[in-house]
Amino acid sequence: MKLHWEKQLKKKDLSPVEQYLRLIFEPKDVRSALSEFEKNRSSIERFMARDILRASQNQLLPESNEDVRDQFVKIFEGEPLVPIALVRKNEKLFIADGFHRMCAAYYLDKECEIHSVLVGI
Repeated sequence: MKLHWEKQLKKKDLSPVEQYLRLIFEPKDVRSALSEFEKNRSSIERFMARDILRASQNQLLPESNEDVRDQFVKIFEGEPLVPIALVRKNEKLFIADGFHRMCAAYYLDKECEIHSVLVGI
């Protein structure tokens, strides 16, 4: 199954990114990451779902997770997905937004390309 992706992160897509980052980073790091996302919203990189999962050291959510199932619906309907937002800091990778999209894509094909915007702070 082919995944369809938006061409860039939109300004409105940065709100959930900020909400998440505020939970794990100091305010200056949040501002720095948001500034980098603003500058690089259309700098799409492609990584395999399995590599993102391993690098971020997250556990895959179950297929039965409500938000993952919502992403399956979008994928099957051919709706373009928002690229996921990745932040690298101190040799650690954080999925700032798009974890459910990444999990749904992984279940469909763990080697599929996930469109991402990656920033380092």
